[in-house]
Amino acid sequence: MRKRTLFLFILLFAFWIVISSNPDLQHILIGAFLAFITAWFWHVLGPRQPVVLSFRALLILFRCLLMLGGYVIGANIAVAKTMLFSNPPAKPVFVVMKPGINSDWGRVLLATCITITPGTITVDVNPDTGEFFIHALTERTAIDLASWRMISEIKKLENQMKKEAEHVSHTDRSDDIGSVSAAKGNNRINAD
Repeated sequence: MRKRTLFLFILLFAFWIVISSNPDLQHILIGAFLAFITAWFWHVLGPRQPVVLSFRALLILFRCLLMLGGYVIGANIAVAKTMLFSNPPAKPVFVVMKPGINSDWGRVLLATCITITPGTITVDVNPDTGEFFIHALTERTAIDLASWRMISEIKKLENQMKKEAEHVSHTDRSDDIGSVSAAKGNNRINAD
């Protein structure tokens, strides 16, 4: 946790110096003070800080974005065929889908991916049940959405982030508690 706080302090202080028009002693002192206060404030929030993605999670996210690009291109072609040639005919439908994504950010990511893809719009997401209320341009699009590969990729990313968060919280907890008790224990041994 201290590494993140130090990194945040350095990042904020560097940003302050960059945006300062005249980095004199006054600007440097105020910037250091504000960066320290902000880093301390975020340190107090602890577990609420966003987790930095690991390399594996970044690869999964990158794969999701590449897939989304492919789906957007394919959906543009499908919507153009439907609008220009009525093949398949446009029969808009509303669909309720429960993809099984548990995290709020995962649901937002999926809802955004659905809305970005032409021919589908996420109308609502129920935060309690995880159900998506979706409008689709054709029945075929609605049927294909239920087995959309993007859902499984977001689940993989969600699982990876969950593993990393558990690892970080377990490591932080054991380091903080263990180092304090070990330090106390060492002091007792040295004192005797």
